[in-house]
Amino acid sequence: MAGIEMHPDDHNEIGDALEWMRLTYALDYPARPDSWERPEDYPQSWSVRAYIEADILEPDDDTLEVEADAHGRVTVAEAHVYLIPDIGDVNLFDTLDAHSAELSQFAEAFIAAGSEPCQLSIEGGPVLDGDLMIVSWVSVQPRFRGHRAGHQVLKAVLDAIGRSTVVTVLRAAPGLQDGVDEGSAKHRMECRGLAKYWGELGFRPLDGNIMVLTYEDMLVMLEDDDPEDVDIDELRDVPLMQLSQEQRDAVFRNLRTKIDELP
Repeated sequence: MAGIEMHPDDHNEIGDALEWMRLTYALDYPARPDSWERPEDYPQSWSVRAYIEADILEPDDDTLEVEADAHGRVTVAEAHVYLIPDIGDVNLFDTLDAHSAELSQFAEAFIAAGSEPCQLSIEGGPVLDGDLMIVSWVSVQPRFRGHRAGHQVLKAVLDAIGRSTVVTVLRAAPGLQDGVDEGSAKHRMECRGLAKYWGELGFRPLDGNIMVLTYEDMLVMLEDDDPEDVDIDELRDVPLMQLSQEQRDAVFRNLRTKIDELP
């Protein structure tokens, strides 16, 4: 797909256009899952595409070309995430290891950080309620970079299919390209850049390049603002899944506002 030739004058135009971004979600899941006999059936596999309508990007300058699909949509970013519902009810390592080597690496990171193989825990405390989200990858089209589109996409994913998520993990590392070796100076520099990028959303190191964002981290992000409709101390003593719908909505509403205010 041909890209957009970027000019300095187009920067604000692209940023404004992202306000109209929409996402499509595709769930790949067995018709008859059997997580008891086949634990690999348990994680939900979600493919996500963020797009904007091509006519929103139409410039006055005819030299700025936009390649759209048959529906007139221009891809902004794509992502793939796994959702593991009710993570406290499953064997952490067996479930992720049975699914794929990719997910087993996240289980190994949790274990290295102190979790028992059978039970997810964060800083010594078992996670008994809520979902685990594993962000396999997020890829923003080059022409839309520089506007934190990746932040917007992940925020939208959490808001749409991750409302019961209490732990989110991702790998702050780029996909290896031809001529770039893992551990090379260029690769390490890109990893540091991604760690800083996702750190702006509250993610913190878990093990190696894997970073984690917890429900507690969300509350810490809100604590400095002291939102009027959220009692942070009260929420800290109640698991997310036991909050009322009004309380949960308040948490995510204030979190969205906090993220929107990031530079």
